Amino acid sequence: MMFKGKFVFPVFASFLILTAFASVSAAKTIYVPDDYLTIQSAVNAASPGDTIIVRDGLYKEHVIVNKQLTIKSERGYANCVVNGEGSDVFALYADGIRIEGFTITGGRHGIFINSNNNSISNNNISSNNEDGIYIPSSNNNIISNNIISNNNYGIFLWYSNNNCISDNIISNNNNGTYIYHSNNNSISNNNILNNYNLYHPGIYAGIYLEYSNRTSILNNTISNNGYGIFGYSNKTSISNNNISGNAYGIILGWYYYGYSSNENNISYNNISYNGFSIVIYGSGNIISNNNICSNQCGGVGISGSNNIISNNIICSNCYEISNDCAAVGISFGSNNIISNNIISSNKWEGYAYAIFLYDSNNNSISNNNILNNDYGIYFDHSNNNIILNNNILDDDYDGILLDDSNNNSISKNNICLNNYGIDLDDSNNNSISNNNISSNNWYGISLYESNDNIIYLNNFINNTNNIYSYNSTNIWNSIEPITYTYKGSEFTNYMGNYWDDYNGSDANGDGIGETPYSINTDRDNYPLIEPFENYFVVETPTPSPTPTPTPVQIFDTGRPENPYPSISGEFVGTIRTNKKIIATKLYTYPCEGTGGHTEHALIWNKTWCAYAEWDGYKGDWMNISFNRTVVLMPYETYNITIVTGSYPQIHHTHSLKTENGWINCTEFTDANGNKYEDWIPAIMLWS
Repeated sequence: MMFKGKFVFPVFASFLILTAFASVSAAKTIYVPDDYLTIQSAVNAASPGDTIIVRDGLYKEHVIVNKQLTIKSERGYANCVVNGEGSDVFALYADGIRIEGFTITGGRHGIFINSNNNSISNNNISSNNEDGIYIPSSNNNIISNNIISNNNYGIFLWYSNNNCISDNIISNNNNGTYIYHSNNNSISNNNILNNYNLYHPGIYAGIYLEYSNRTSILNNTISNNGYGIFGYSNKTSISNNNISGNAYGIILGWYYYGYSSNENNISYNNISYNGFSIVIYGSGNIISNNNICSNQCGGVGISGSNNIISNNIICSNCYEISNDCAAVGISFGSNNIISNNIISSNKWEGYAYAIFLYDSNNNSISNNNILNNDYGIYFDHSNNNIILNNNILDDDYDGILLDDSNNNSISKNNICLNNYGIDLDDSNNNSISNNNISSNNWYGISLYESNDNIIYLNNFINNTNNIYSYNSTNIWNSIEPITYTYKGSEFTNYMGNYWDDYNGSDANGDGIGETPYSINTDRDNYPLIEPFENYFVVETPTPSPTPTPTPVQIFDTGRPENPYPSISGEFVGTIRTNKKIIATKLYTYPCEGTGGHTEHALIWNKTWCAYAEWDGYKGDWMNISFNRTVVLMPYETYNITIVTGSYPQIHHTHSLKTENGWINCTEFTDANGNKYEDWIPAIMLWS
């Protein structure tokens, strides 16, 4: 029995091996038209696992594939055309089919897929009456490296999940990719362009999502479509795409019909030169780390709650539009967060708002750099919101405007170089504290028919007029005594504001003026003798070991060989250093015999902003000092704006390399309104 057992196992194993070889050898390659005149006849004769190679030529067929086969052209789609003559060109009814290397045209659908785990690659699928590829109730298919053009829909998924659409060119269809009631699909690395229909009204999009969730849209170029991405779907991830030149960039949700889009993530995209950029109706969405610039009708518009807009660059939107628009706009929204964004240069002939809230409550706006817009922050009928720790600088009209908006908190902001710093119109019971309000052209704060606002511990410095108040009665000090330390002594008292034009005295040395500061019929009864930051003890940190000192580096453009032509104007550009630069001052090289100087300067990135302002022709007038120490880290890019006066020396180049880095010109607008891309003021950043 032992002998028989040892003999039977090798015989059985040999049988399995021979069977396996027989199965492999059974898979064969069939040539069309050599072995069969038509593709369909070759399919009919083939066995699962066979490969059909189609030689060059034009084939007028409706090919039904109901077994696992590989069907490919011999020399690529340019040489092998299959025309469906009004029927589906290829119809797939079995799993695991590969279609590769054909021009597929003239059909109802180019490829109809009603099965799973198929691969469609390297085809030119064009000019079919309905869809280039139609995938109903089918999963785990791969659509890659195809050209899909001039169909009704390029790709249409209907109740189909876990499909991958990658590395295709999808162009000149009515809709590029239409996904209906289909989940967990991936759209990546495609070029999706020129999908729209000028002659029939409707919504035509590069990517259209309808009731489809958890779609991944990654690394695509989506350009010149009617809508770049449109839909009402949830938990979609849209990241690292270039979305440009569309009438609408990203539209998620449809307010008119009540279709919302929720918990979507839009991040790390470049969204530019569209009509509208991002519009969302829904809740729980995150918009972060995007570059949203040069869109015609605004940046981000949201109607909904619990959305987050953070760490974006939102610039130069709102052009060529007759109506008002916003870089960030929230309507009928609540509990949204707008934080850590750079929002700059949003302007137009109407009014462009960096941040606009309409009928929106309990939102938070914090840690943003809001620079050089028409308006900074505008609330209309919006209550119980927080404006905290923002830099709001150099806006043409109001830094902060509240219109019929109540119970908001405005604190710890730098509000400088605007026309109005803070403007309240028919707005009541707001709290305004711990703000630096300086160098605004008209008023530091203006109140029109606004009452019962609590305004204390603010600095009003170097404004043309610190305050305007009409028909308004407000509280200009803390509503409870505050314990504070002033010049080493501790006091408890009510605290008002610091006014740089206050002329009262401080007889008892508690830092509070003895006489009120007059505000028309109002008054600040407890005016501060010094800026508010001098009234509190700053905790001394635990000393750390002294590091080895390193030489302080400066950033110096030097003098140009020929500084002319020169004229005053506004320079907007970037700085990128190759060493760590620490600077507290900006020096301007004047043309010889002139008073060339810098009126004011801004340097900023996503996390901080520094500004400096000229103090006239006195003392060291060619230097201006920043409000904070400027630290430029190697190989990081920083934004810089310089407004010059008289005749500074000019480097006439778009990009200037210096010993310690580069400075680049985005635009120089001279005093006559002429614009240049190759004017860089000669400056030095130093301490």
